[in-house]
Amino acid sequence: MYSFKTFSAALILFLLTAYGCTGAGEMRDRYWPTGPSEYQLEMNRKDINSREQKLADNIYPVDTELSLLLRRLSLKDTYPAQSWKEELSMDFPWLNGIVIIDREQNVLSAYPQEGIKRMEFDVLFPRGLDLPQGGTMLEIEDTVLGPEVLIAVPVYRDFQVDALIIAHFDPRSFISRSADPEKLVLVASDQVIWTGGQKEIGSRLENIDWQEKTRRRISGKIKLEGNEFFWFARALDQDWVIYLLKDG
Repeated sequence: MYSFKTFSAALILFLLTAYGCTGAGEMRDRYWPTGPSEYQLEMNRKDINSREQKLADNIYPVDTELSLLLRRLSLKDTYPAQSWKEELSMDFPWLNGIVIIDREQNVLSAYPQEGIKRMEFDVLFPRGLDLPQGGTMLEIEDTVLGPEVLIAVPVYRDFQVDALIIAHFDPRSFISRSADPEKLVLVASDQVIWTGGQKEIGSRLENIDWQEKTRRRISGKIKLEGNEFFWFARALDQDWVIYLLKDG
């Protein structure tokens, strides 16, 4: 039986960039579209090279989980039942919780009721009140126990945002899905939220204008502290999660 792994179009373009134009034809023969923005890569090929394998082992597991979560959230535009929250937590065990908060920032419900971190969710306002139907946003809330990633989608009533559905998680739990988390670096909301084994480049990454970079492209290379890093971006409407992987 063949084993398939799904990659975003961003990662495919990233791979093509990494290989250069001369390898584009060969790479194109190995990938084929399965939808408007997804491709499949057959991972049991005997000719798979080390760079493909490294990208697949380290970025694929975490980005696929994030992509699946975003799909589930984008399909939910009404107040969710308790069973929906329980199922989401079971399907994505790296989540710390699911919270429903109204436009006055009152918590209407939370699953689980008692969270690990004390959360305020104020970083989502007022921007969250301008989310379009089906829209998604990402923010980082700093807590005494470390940063928490918040992903929010709106619930509409009477043509305005009535509440936000928020799925939140610790980047340390999220990145544990990677084969070797120490090799990955994560940037979200212009903040380095995971440095892995690359702590020396953390401050350098925060000085990069990622908004400007992602206006022009969704993947590329940067050189920091004498080392080259591949990067590619996962879009959440106007926000981005940036994955970086050291070459070599």
